[in-house]
Amino acid sequence: MMGKSGSQQLLMDEKIYVAVGSDLGNKSTLVWAIQNTGGKEFCIVHVHQPLYRKEKEKTQKILDKYLQKCRQMQVCAEMIHIKMESVEKGIIQLISERNVKKLVMGAASDTRYSMRMADLLSTKAIYIRQEAPATCCIWFTCKGYLVYKREAIMGNTSLEYASTSSGQDSVRSRGSVIPSRQFTISRGNGNVYQLAVFEAEKSKKEASLEAFKHQEVVKEKNEAIKRGKEWESAYLEELKQRKETEMELKKVREKLEKMRYISENRITESYMLVQKLQDKYNLATKVLRKAKEERDLLIKGRDIAIIEVEELRKEVSRSDEHREAPQYFICPISLEVMKDPQLAADGFTYEAEAISTWLQGGHETSPMTNTKLHHTKLVPNLALRSAIQEWLHASSSFRK
Repeated sequence: MMGKSGSQQLLMDEKIYVAVGSDLGNKSTLVWAIQNTGGKEFCIVHVHQPLYRKEKEKTQKILDKYLQKCRQMQVCAEMIHIKMESVEKGIIQLISERNVKKLVMGAASDTRYSMRMADLLSTKAIYIRQEAPATCCIWFTCKGYLVYKREAIMGNTSLEYASTSSGQDSVRSRGSVIPSRQFTISRGNGNVYQLAVFEAEKSKKEASLEAFKHQEVVKEKNEAIKRGKEWESAYLEELKQRKETEMELKKVREKLEKMRYISENRITESYMLVQKLQDKYNLATKVLRKAKEERDLLIKGRDIAIIEVEELRKEVSRSDEHREAPQYFICPISLEVMKDPQLAADGFTYEAEAISTWLQGGHETSPMTNTKLHHTKLVPNLALRSAIQEWLHASSSFRK
């Protein structure tokens, strides 16, 4: 006969199998199993028909979320995939092959749950309750509530918990159901006493756990109130700082607005000043251009006047020379006033250069009479030269 501690250890060490579907609708079943079965190791079972590649990837992502939920709740879990056309037959086969002792599955879809629900509504659940080996304890849940529990038969002793349809016979709570228990005890090999003791110990532990949870809730509540007060104080302090900051920002904004107004006025004044200077510059440029044009005209007029005066002077000079110079001052050959008068053999006076050129050209006659000269010697006419020089000096003084 197995002792009390050995029987309890055997029951606590058994792995809990949880049947789930290909959507997240069975997450409440998994959560209920973790919170209420007392197990530490879980095996998530998924029976499905052959799937295409995209369907496999989608289903795998959903099943990974079940495993992630187990990690969040700090329990060990593994995953089993079974390919079979019939889901219920696949679960029955798993129970038989693996000698499953504890199984949690859905009693119906969550959308069909109501407070009056007292029996299984899913045909799969009904089939498994009837066909599963008697050694397997099965919990049927819906939307996080226990609907029905089929106890396992151990030796000659069977223990069955069944929820009733009467609201007075069972008390439902989120995550668990404490049904009114109907015990059918058959005495066999003496295990009934051990089971009763185990149930008592289990109830005691559950009560202690509930008390501990209550203390934790109260503690969390007090801490939440404390944090709420701290947050309220921090909020008021932040609100005060925000008001002070807003006041400072308002002052800075007013100061910036004033500076902007002053800057705009200065910019306007500077623009007007620049415009005036530009107008003055344009006017000065215009006056300067006009003065330059007038200067150019004056220079041009001056140059023309100088040319005219020079021409007039030359004309006057020529007129004075030809009109006022005595005839005997003029060379008969060059017809200009003589500078070096020379007396030739014919008795006429010529410019030295002009008569020399005449004679050197082979002429032996007189330029005036065309008669042959007795000789080609030239004699300076000093008296005439002196008279010409006096006349030139007098004419020069007159022109000045």
